[in-house]
Amino acid sequence: MRSLWVVLWFGATVLVLGLPLWPAWREMHHPSDVKPLPLPSGVAIGGANLQRQGAELWPPFDDSQAADELIVHGGDRRHEVDHPGDVIVEAGAQIDSVLRARRVHCDGARLPRTVHATTAIDLGAGSRFHTLSAPVIRTAVRGEDRQREDRVELSYAEALNRPRHCHAGDFELPASTTLVADLVVQGSLTLGQDSIHMGNVKVHGDAELLAGAALVGALFVQGSVHCHGNNRLSGPVAAGKRVWLGPDCVVGRADAKASVSAWDVRLDHDVTVFGRIACVEAGETL
Repeated sequence: MRSLWVVLWFGATVLVLGLPLWPAWREMHHPSDVKPLPLPSGVAIGGANLQRQGAELWPPFDDSQAADELIVHGGDRRHEVDHPGDVIVEAGAQIDSVLRARRVHCDGARLPRTVHATTAIDLGAGSRFHTLSAPVIRTAVRGEDRQREDRVELSYAEALNRPRHCHAGDFELPASTTLVADLVVQGSLTLGQDSIHMGNVKVHGDAELLAGAALVGALFVQGSVHCHGNNRLSGPVAAGKRVWLGPDCVVGRADAKASVSAWDVRLDHDVTVFGRIACVEAGETL
């Protein structure tokens, strides 16, 4: 009788321990993912104007087609767009998931949550977005289209020997003043007109950069960041609320990518960001 209980106990133990492993054992001896998946009877591409049925699939792209331009017209709706050339998204067009292309030009449309370009993203007034990634992201140019370059260079000596300061309350850097230091501000930060701050900055309140002010370093703000215009930031720039980049602001450099992240982002005209923009709620060009 005792031996019977031992056998039953052993069998129950094997059953309890072996049942979770049964799918893995079956998959190892009879793989289910080695057979090709059947193609659907029809393949729908894009909106109402573009549809291929049955065996009419997209032909492979050659080098000449890589330069082709795809226009997503107003009123068209697509789940996603993955194009090797340039893509123009007109106002009123809708892309639900993701947009990938060599170059993206948005004419005031609502872009999908993720947009990636291998060369550039150009945003017209009224464009809305969430996450943009490209070597250079630009908003519409008003007036003279000039080269946007950094006015400030940070030497390695200054980068290695910066002092560190913690300031209680609000801090304001006077106009046309240069400060080299890593800074923690427990209140709000104001960089005066044409001032230059070299160093990383953490702000517990809001940060305001008046016209012409430059910040060479990272900027982390619990509140909002407002750049009034003609500002240069080496980045990254992160805010708990809003980032507003005024006219002719530049974040990052062509040879040193940066990022802008916040709850929401507002971009004025003549803004350039080298790298990435990410916002939780939405971003908009003005």
